[in-house]
Amino acid sequence: MSNVKVSEKKKQIVENLINDLSSFPIIGLVKVDNIDASVVQQMRKDMRKEAKIVMAKNSLMKIAISELKKKIKGIDKLSDYIVGSCAFLLTNTNPYKLATFMDENKVPAPAKAGQYAPNDVIIPPMNTGIPPGPVIAELQSLGLKTRIEGGQIRIVEPSVVTKEGERVNRTVALLLRRLNINPFQAGLKFVIAFESGEIIPGDSLVLDYEQYRQNVLWAYQSAMNLAVNSRFITKQSLSMILTNANQFALNLAVNAGFLTEKSLPIILSKAVQGSLSVAGAIANVDSSALSDEAQAKFSEVQKAQPKASVVEEKPEEPEEEEDEPEEDLGLGSLFG
Repeated sequence: MSNVKVSEKKKQIVENLINDLSSFPIIGLVKVDNIDASVVQQMRKDMRKEAKIVMAKNSLMKIAISELKKKIKGIDKLSDYIVGSCAFLLTNTNPYKLATFMDENKVPAPAKAGQYAPNDVIIPPMNTGIPPGPVIAELQSLGLKTRIEGGQIRIVEPSVVTKEGERVNRTVALLLRRLNINPFQAGLKFVIAFESGEIIPGDSLVLDYEQYRQNVLWAYQSAMNLAVNSRFITKQSLSMILTNANQFALNLAVNAGFLTEKSLPIILSKAVQGSLSVAGAIANVDSSALSDEAQAKFSEVQKAQPKASVVEEKPEEPEEEEDEPEEDLGLGSLFG
């Protein structure tokens, strides 16, 4: 009777797994090694609107996958990743968004005796609330500097009691729990995600969105420079191409002495500057060579005349913008 009851229970678990796996387009596999049940429950609560976490024995998870391989193409690939303590994470949400959320929302976790420390374990200065006694020697054996205040032991300096990569010993683990210090962070992390028949490695799901934004901005700026310099007309590049063409035409008119409404002031300014240079050179050689009237005029004009605009022969290339463009400047519109 006992065996039959267990068998029926397993059948029901597999049936539930099949229903769950069939109900979501994205199936993730997450590791739950060294994660307290309280952490899993907290993550379930945090992600209840985004995902469903389903746990079962590995053998039952593999049976459910085997049952679905004819219905869902490629799902049998998941079996190779069901190793150790793991769980299904089922979602309708973009897996990249969900992986980033999980990475950014880890929760404090206690240290367990025997586990490898993912970071230095530091006990800060604090009142331990522990009365004096033999425990003082134990604290000092861990390198902690202490003193007695108000009938209680106080740690007076921060101290590293376990370095990154070292195993947490039992004494340290017990002390940290007694001091209510959770030195690590725990959370769920994708091993893989399965979507539309494809396996996506978990490490590639967590994105640095600021770096991604910078890469897109750099791509936009490079594409804009290419379009402007190759005279490839788009909605975004047209104004810069026209600006460069106008500057080139103005330079050509000024250097050729071709009079237009825009080139005339620059040509006259250059002529005045030229005459001032000649007058200045003459005055430096022989100040008497200029009449008093010319000298006065030279001084007056020299003080009042602004410097002529420097006209470049070569049109400017568009500068790379530091800020994001104000309009929707998608790359697709740039080349299509």
